[in-house]
Amino acid sequence: MATVTRGRSPQPVDFPAPIRRVREVTVFRNHFGTLFNDDMVAPSGATGHYLRWQWNHEGVVVIPTGLDGYALLRVYRYPVRAASLEFPRGGVEDDEELAAAASRELREETGLICESPRRLGLIHADTGIIASAIHVFLAPVDITKLKSARPEAMESVSELVWIAPEEMSQWLADARITCGVTLAALALVQSHY
Repeated sequence: MATVTRGRSPQPVDFPAPIRRVREVTVFRNHFGTLFNDDMVAPSGATGHYLRWQWNHEGVVVIPTGLDGYALLRVYRYPVRAASLEFPRGGVEDDEELAAAASRELREETGLICESPRRLGLIHADTGIIASAIHVFLAPVDITKLKSARPEAMESVSELVWIAPEEMSQWLADARITCGVTLAALALVQSHY
């Protein structure tokens, strides 16, 4: 039994029993990751299947900050068939350190340079289907040192959008930012300040 603190007195919390994997079943695999449809047993004893995606490498999301606030990218996302305002993100390459991956993804997608991003924590983009974790980094940048962005061939990325921190709550209320990874990263950065 775990405890949750409300105010000053901890309250006991019962966590639910785990769902048990009986057999791992690979459905699809490519150089990005693997899709599984595992055979499972629920705590009730019922049997079934559980779909999950496992990226081949850990992920990073980068929160660029400067004098104008936070920088977001306009990205076209094929699964939702719409443009989205998001923080730069991507995967860690084979033997790459997390901070180096954050700097590289920032540079590739935006042209912004940050030599020493600061790790804020860890998020899971969608715990219902994605098994992989994403590391969140804060990246102070100097817009006078902007380079040419070089997004991957299958990415559709346009210009940066800067937003002042005091405007963020209105943008969220207006549903201008709907990306779950970006929203989780925002919550994490706001918890540090």
